[in-house]
Amino acid sequence: MKKILPLVTLAVSIAFLPLFSYSHVQAKTVTEDEIQLRDDVILDLLFLSTYKALEEHFGKPKQYYCEQILKIEKKIEPSHFIVTVQLITFEGAHDFPFDLVTLTFSNKNSIEWRTIDIKSRTLKPNEITNITKAC
Repeated sequence: MKKILPLVTLAVSIAFLPLFSYSHVQAKTVTEDEIQLRDDVILDLLFLSTYKALEEHFGKPKQYYCEQILKIEKKIEPSHFIVTVQLITFEGAHDFPFDLVTLTFSNKNSIEWRTIDIKSRTLKPNEITNITKAC
């Protein structure tokens, strides 16, 4: 009898465990398509700020492609975000020089997105194919 009681207690505990651990909160699964749609909207909203930042940085308008969001940060202040974007600039009909550019935008205390950081480096010919495979 002493050996059976712990087994019965264990069996009852296991049987009732799902009842006590059930949660009405369901995790939402986000698809890759939904993430891409969100990123596309954000990049579209940042288009004018991106264009202005590139023109200021390079001293002339630059075309670009292969843009992607690297990071989105929500700050403590209400509605304050920092978004970091990476893209590749080019000349003419996708000609050299290609530059890998990282732009960081903030909307702190403003309804407009301002560039708070910009970094760029000219890509070597062999780097272009490696980077653009991810686009």
